[in-house]
Amino acid sequence: MKQNYRKKNWLLFGLFFFSFFWLVTCKKGSTYHGDYNPDEIKSYKNDHTSLGTKMDSTQAIDFISKQKLREFYELSTLAVNTQDSVLSHMLWSQLKSYFSPKDTVEIMHVLDDLRSKNVKFTSINSLHSNPLDSIYSDTLKRIHYTVNYFAADKKLIESNERISILVLKKDPQKFVKEFKFYFKTLNDFPPKDSISVDDTIASRGTSPR
Repeated sequence: MKQNYRKKNWLLFGLFFFSFFWLVTCKKGSTYHGDYNPDEIKSYKNDHTSLGTKMDSTQAIDFISKQKLREFYELSTLAVNTQDSVLSHMLWSQLKSYFSPKDTVEIMHVLDDLRSKNVKFTSINSLHSNPLDSIYSDTLKRIHYTVNYFAADKKLIESNERISILVLKKDPQKFVKEFKFYFKTLNDFPPKDSISVDDTIASRGTSPR
């Protein structure tokens, strides 16, 4: 009798612990926890980057890609939320540095998307690249990542899985493993509707045809 009682208590404790962990995890994922610093964001620009010697090529590419994506989306978010025309012009120049000189269409699409959804904060996670891709000059790297949009109250608006195509251009300096990173695109997926936090899917009891 006592053994059954103890087993029941352990089962209840385990269930409670699992439920608590699940709630904490969900809450963390649905709330912005980043360190948002507008003054720091204003200083972002797409400088040449050295691949660290302590990381292998794939690790270095993933690390720098996440940094560049975070910078671009944070710059974009600041740009769509500022009322200062001088700052807006400055941010636009910085955003253009992340793409090839004549490619500004996708930047406009990102800004329009952020503006239409009233995005105040963004974060990047679940990032990984193809380890088989090379890192020679003018190489294309495909980066899989998830971008999260948050509202002014730091609640999640939506999450989108995307594939960024990154172009690596080697710096002309000799004996230095430096690259200039450019985005060819931020979303290589075919267009599809994203599912926001508030969306629900109703079942009508019939199979799709």
